[in-house]
Amino acid sequence: MNQISDDRIMALYVLARQEDAAAVTNDQKQAIEQLKKLSATGNSGASLALHRLKHGPGIHPFLKEILEA
Repeated sequence: MNQISDDRIMALYVLARQEDAAAVTNDQKQAIEQLKKLSATGNSGASLALHRLKHGPGIHPFLKEILEA
């Protein structure tokens, strides 16, 4: 199984997965946008993190929309 080895990517992934608040936070949106930018430049860790976010359980529907956009 592939692991995310870049600490920055892992921090963004964990931030995006936070479920502390009932609503989506701006930090979560920004984390996903940053992962998308990094993935677009060929960062495989960011691509893996986005894949896990898209296909993992418990992601807020609004965040799923951001992931799909």
